[in-house]
Parts: sequence; C-alpha cells; structure tokens
Amino acid sequence: MEDFSAVGDVWIFDFGGGVFCVEKFTVLSVHAFSSVMKILRKFFLCLICLSFFSSCTQSNQEKSAAAPNNSFSKSGKKERIAALNDSVFCISIAVKGKNIQGKYSVGTGFLIGEGLIASALHVQSKALELAKKFGNVSYRVIGWKKFNTGESIEFPIEIAVSDKDNDLAIYRFDSKVLQENPKFSNIKSLALAENLPPLGEEVVSIGYYGEYQFPFNSIGNVAMIDKNEDIFSDLTLMPGNSGAPVCSLETGEVLGVTISVLDLGNETVRFGIAKRATKLREILQRL
Repeated sequence: MEDFSAVGDVWIFDFGGGVFCVEKFTVLSVHAFSSVMKILRKFFLCLICLSFFSSCTQSNQEKSAAAPNNSFSKSGKKERIAALNDSVFCISIAVKGKNIQGKYSVGTGFLIGEGLIASALHVQSKALELAKKFGNVSYRVIGWKKFNTGESIEFPIEIAVSDKDNDLAIYRFDSKVLQENPKFSNIKSLALAENLPPLGEEVVSIGYYGEYQFPFNSIGNVAMIDKNEDIFSDLTLMPGNSGAPVCSLETGEVLGVTISVLDLGNETVRFGIAKRATKLREILQRL
C-alpha cells in the first residue's frame, strides 16, 4: 500500500510503509499527520466559536450603551417632555439694593455635565445691561428652578468658556448643590446630538419667560438648515427662551441651542434659530 510522509516542505512517498529518517529530520507517517490535522481542526473550530461569542458580547454591550435612547423613544410624548424639563434651568440676575431686591429672568440654560450649564452668550450680556439699569446695586447671575412639587433650587453661576462667533456659553457652578441633595441628585445632563436632524423632525423647545416660575414647552418641526448648519424651526419662542435646548422628541438629544428668531415682520410668522449641538462640543473641549 502506498504511504507518504513529510520532511520540512518536502513530501516523501514510501511504497514500503513504515517510519524512517532522512538527514536527521523526523519523518511522520500519514497516520501521525492525520492525527495532527484533527487536532488543528479542533483548535481552529474553538477559535471560530470564541470569535463568534466575542462578537455577540460586543453587540450586546453596544445595545446596552444605547438603552437610554431606546427607553426614551419607547415612552409616551408627555413622559419624554417631562424628563427633559428636569434638566432645564432659568438664568436670572439676582439684585439687591437699598430700594430693590429680587431676581429677574434673562434667559434659559440646560445641564450638559457635572457643574456645567449651556446657554446663549448674549444672556450674560443681557444680565449685565439689566444690572446697570438698576444703578448702585449688588447683583449676581444665578441658575434656578422650581419643581412641580413646590421645591426649588438656586445657585450662582459664572461663564467658564464661550464662543462669541456662535453666541454660545457654558456656565460653571458648584456641582455639590445638586449632588448633596437627594431630591435633585437624579437630574441628568442632556445628551448632545452628533448629527444634524432631518427636515420635518419633531422637536421640542423648553424655555423660561418673564416672571413665570415654570418653563414653556413648545413642539414644532425642523423647517430648514442653512449653509452655516443653523437649525430653523417653527417653534413658538418668546423673550427669555434664549439658550433653550431644541431637543429631538424621538431620541431626547439636544439638536441645537436657541440663539434668536427669524422675524418676517408678521407676528404669526417667526422661526426659531438654533446653533447645532456640535458647536457646544467644540467649546467643551476648551475646558
């Protein structure tokens, strides 16, 4: 019976059978070679199984990381808006003088990180202008919020970094104000969207106005995105809404920050203008 063996890269055929040596190299018979091949097949089969298991585990981890967005989209519209409201604050100027004392709303901001609130830069300018009108008084810029339970929270804020060209600012405050109070420790930072929204996407704006203690919620749609990637929407906006987040009702992500309105001279035709969220990401990197 014909048999064959291997030495290095050379096949040696042996018509007589058996095992023999050539130039001090061990020669394996076909039977030993077959055993080795079986072991190798099992080894590679194990590698394939491990690779498949690893890919499944990674996929599950990715799904787990995306769970908050999936959870948000599965909840009802009312629940989605309520969840966003908790992270939005009124920005005001607290004034104290001989004949005057109080706080006056100048804009809106929202939580984007530990001890960080995002808003429009001109909100700060508005606060300083208002302080000058009061004359000889002491003042400070604050963030505050009143909840449906009747509880409220108030804390001083100051600009940490800003972008004059895009009219954006990030305020810093003592994060312990929220962390050390169990009633407010569950307030979450809003996620910033990486991509521009499609035209027609349903959005919500949450912003403060005047002396009202609770924010106004306006629902609308993305109407246009210009060459500067500014987001135009048909949301109903009012003075004090500057700095308000424009959020996707599907994912809950912040798509943009309200900075102004496009007024066409008709009180019933006004479009909100928001700077896309990635502009905030850029200035966050400067902290």
